[in-house]
Amino acid sequence: MVAFLPAVLQTSGQTMVKNELFYHIGEKDGLADNAVKCFYQDYRGVMWMGTEYGLSSFDGSEIHTWQAGKSSASGQLPGSNVKYITGDSSNNLWVATNNGLSVINLITQKIHAWLYSGNNDMRCLAPDGTRLWIATADGLLLFDKERKTFTHFANTSTNPATLSYYFNNNCNYVYMDSKKRLWVATVNGLWLFDKTLHTFTEFDDLKNDPEFDSMVTTVFEDHAHRLWMGCWGKGIKQIIPETHLVKNFVANPGMPGHVTNIAEQNNNGQYSLWLNGYLTEFKPDEGHFYRHLLKPVAQAAALNPLCVYVSRDNLLWISTVKGVYIIDPSRQLFQHHFIIDQNSLTSQNAAVFAQKDRFWIGGDRNFLLKVFDYKFKLLKDYTPAIKALGPAYNNNRSIAVINITPRNDNELWLSTNAGILKLNTLSGRINVVCGGVDDSAHRPSSFINNVVFAGAKTWCFPWRRGLWQFDANLKRFKPVVTCMPEGTGTKNLNLQDAVRDMAGNFWMSDLDYGVIKYTASTQKAQRFITNDIARFGRTINMVYMNRKVWIVSNTNIVEIDPATSKTRGWPLPQGMNKYVYSYTSDDAGNLWLGTRTGLVIFNTATCSFNQYTEEDGLINNDLDGTLRMLPNGYMVYAGENYITSFKPAELLHAPAKKDLLLTGVLAADSNLAAGGTNKVVVPAGNEKLTFKWALINYNNPLQNRYFNKLDGIDKAWNYDGNKGSVEYNGLAPGKYKFRYSAASADGLAVVQKVLIFTIQSSFWQTWWFVALLVILLLGVIALIVEFVRRRERRKAAMQLQLSSLEMKALRAQMNPHFIFNALNSIQECIVTKNTTTAHSYLSNFSKLVRMILENSEKQFITLADEIETLNLYLSLERLRFDDSFEFRMYVDPEIDTSFVHIPAMMVQPFVENTLWHGLIHKKGKKDLFINFSQQGSNLICVVQDNGIGRDNAALLKTSNQLKKHSMGMKITEERLQLLETGASISIDDLKDQQGMPQGTKVTIVIPLEL
Repeated sequence: MVAFLPAVLQTSGQTMVKNELFYHIGEKDGLADNAVKCFYQDYRGVMWMGTEYGLSSFDGSEIHTWQAGKSSASGQLPGSNVKYITGDSSNNLWVATNNGLSVINLITQKIHAWLYSGNNDMRCLAPDGTRLWIATADGLLLFDKERKTFTHFANTSTNPATLSYYFNNNCNYVYMDSKKRLWVATVNGLWLFDKTLHTFTEFDDLKNDPEFDSMVTTVFEDHAHRLWMGCWGKGIKQIIPETHLVKNFVANPGMPGHVTNIAEQNNNGQYSLWLNGYLTEFKPDEGHFYRHLLKPVAQAAALNPLCVYVSRDNLLWISTVKGVYIIDPSRQLFQHHFIIDQNSLTSQNAAVFAQKDRFWIGGDRNFLLKVFDYKFKLLKDYTPAIKALGPAYNNNRSIAVINITPRNDNELWLSTNAGILKLNTLSGRINVVCGGVDDSAHRPSSFINNVVFAGAKTWCFPWRRGLWQFDANLKRFKPVVTCMPEGTGTKNLNLQDAVRDMAGNFWMSDLDYGVIKYTASTQKAQRFITNDIARFGRTINMVYMNRKVWIVSNTNIVEIDPATSKTRGWPLPQGMNKYVYSYTSDDAGNLWLGTRTGLVIFNTATCSFNQYTEEDGLINNDLDGTLRMLPNGYMVYAGENYITSFKPAELLHAPAKKDLLLTGVLAADSNLAAGGTNKVVVPAGNEKLTFKWALINYNNPLQNRYFNKLDGIDKAWNYDGNKGSVEYNGLAPGKYKFRYSAASADGLAVVQKVLIFTIQSSFWQTWWFVALLVILLLGVIALIVEFVRRRERRKAAMQLQLSSLEMKALRAQMNPHFIFNALNSIQECIVTKNTTTAHSYLSNFSKLVRMILENSEKQFITLADEIETLNLYLSLERLRFDDSFEFRMYVDPEIDTSFVHIPAMMVQPFVENTLWHGLIHKKGKKDLFINFSQQGSNLICVVQDNGIGRDNAALLKTSNQLKKHSMGMKITEERLQLLETGASISIDDLKDQQGMPQGTKVTIVIPLEL
């Protein structure tokens, strides 16, 4: 926010207002309270402000607040009512509160507090080496910083039982001057304390001060070592210790009676004391007091300051109930001159022309043409003379001077909306050159945009009628070029301005076509279009400097090289790229643009932009008027009902170097940049990093601009707005360069710094852990390779062994005894002429032999093939044994027999063993049951008979039968073991309740995923 202190001077016809520009901060920006009671600037340049509701710091980017009762990792204040702030040589900040003493370490931001055993209402502090003097409501305290102890000193000049004793010890202020004298301001006058004898001496009373004021509020020493004290009712007084005198100023006009705060400001070697009462500026060398009205709202009452302070950059800080206002005497650059006899200068663009000691301004109505000196004193008003020219010039609603063109030092041609006038500046006589132009088609035009003197030729630019040349013989203007081809037709030119290059060619601006070039050698005009100049672009006027033509085409600044016809363009930046009304150049080669977003400056050497707005002292950002450079180094803007003057050189003067402060590198709520180091180490495991930095610049501080770039992450600079803060997440361990920068609102102060920081690696990200992991991985790979090699070797051996066992199984199945018996049975059927049975037997036998031979080549067969093999085998055996046994086979319907695979010839040996050793010797009914079911991921095959049992069968076995049984069982078990799939075989003896054998049950478990 901006406020003004108006200093008003009225002259004939206009009022000059010099606005003292203020910047504002308050609770809305983060202050603990609007009403600041004390200020202090620390060694880094950070401003501290004490209020009744806490302590605030402001670094130009962010405001931070500390309050009592709000504990944090850094600690808390003992009281929120902060009454005084000071610093020491150890970079500590000492804070006096209503409830004790605090110190803040400016590096670590840690807070410590100490309470005195007596009255803790501490009002003022005075550092004294390792000691700190404290003014309290109950006398003077001395705090030993090393021992952390308090010592109390009471003023015992009067009886403790009296009221005077209370007043003498009710201290408002304590101050140590340059000679190490300690001054104590109390409710009962000013006292000098002897630090050796520990005694109080009264300095002022009615004997040496006829205007004695018992309520002394403050003490101050200026640059000349003069001592001053402020009083509650008698204003400011000078203390002269050497003569024990007090100098009063109550008789001086303008001195405020109530002074509680004094600050000194240096304005180019001219020193002033600022008093908070009525915001009064006191010039001690002159003895004059100047009251300033602080009025953020012109219609409102002026604010009364509570406290004033001058920072090291010579800014005046003013506290009010509405917040803090900041003024920079070096930035009071704009002077505004208001026209008081009409609401606006003109309904057209104001005409401005300057000579060496004066300048002319043309408008309308009662401000047709006036001439001023450079102090804005009106020298002559030509308005009455113009109106006396006749009815066409005496109409207040229509007549306006639009442009002023010099013919020579003593003759000015005036372009108006009623023709062209000629003014002799020596005689003051005004004549009508012409009332307008008229062509053969009798289309008159009296609105003349401009007049240009092209050597011996005189041109004029009527509104939308092109270029006309004056014929001295005919005493009138004749058309030269009025239109340009447009599509299938033509379009009239609306020329505004023209400049002549070194080759004698003219470059003209047009409101529709942009740029028109008139070539002197051919005397022809043509449109000039490039990639930088829009085909239909609005160009207001032309600027010729350094042998280049400069224009603004819509919102692009364009440089034209007349020698080569080459152009370069620069678009106006975001926030500056709105409507452009007027532009001109200064003596340093800069372009100045009056736009809808304020005053924009383009440095043609560096191709950089600056901007000035209402925040910098302009009355209005919408500069719908005319800009012109004056010979005295000033530039004027004429628009609305005022004229603004300023010095471009002062406006662009580089300010004192500003410091860029790194205020924090935050990781897990820890500030890793405490102490201002330019190297930071970030512990491992911090996923989020926040960087904070501030430009110590309090000129329009809330409009400072901040930028950053993290090398290796950001390709270009990032714009962070008006706060120096950025957050990065998920940065990998390593070394980084963080570049941070800031610029003042006007772009004149630009500072850039670099922070090198390292993110530590977690132990699993360190080189030794990675190396160990690689070694371990290589070891695991070696073990895997060795394991695979061994497995392959074992698999090959197992395959060889399995093939051998399968051949043995085949031989075990196809033993000669079975083949002999089968062929014998077939022969018997043939002999007995039982051809049907012989044919069936032979068919089944051949099919069984074929299946056994085919399956012997496979390691795994489907369950369907195994079941078919078993059916063929049992059918043959049943026929051979004269149908003496029955067999049944059951398959769980949930089992897909064509999908399930099992080792070939796995079940048959057990079925054969059951027949030959369990059922063949049994008398009576002989049953064999085979069941296939699924349990989980296993196939369960059960072969069960009701034979004589294993024990009885063993007694009946021959040696050959025993060998065959042993070999068949052994081969099957070895095959299952070689498969290493968790397959198993179990044999159970079945018995009745008396323990007699009832058969045998064989359970074969085969995993389904082989």
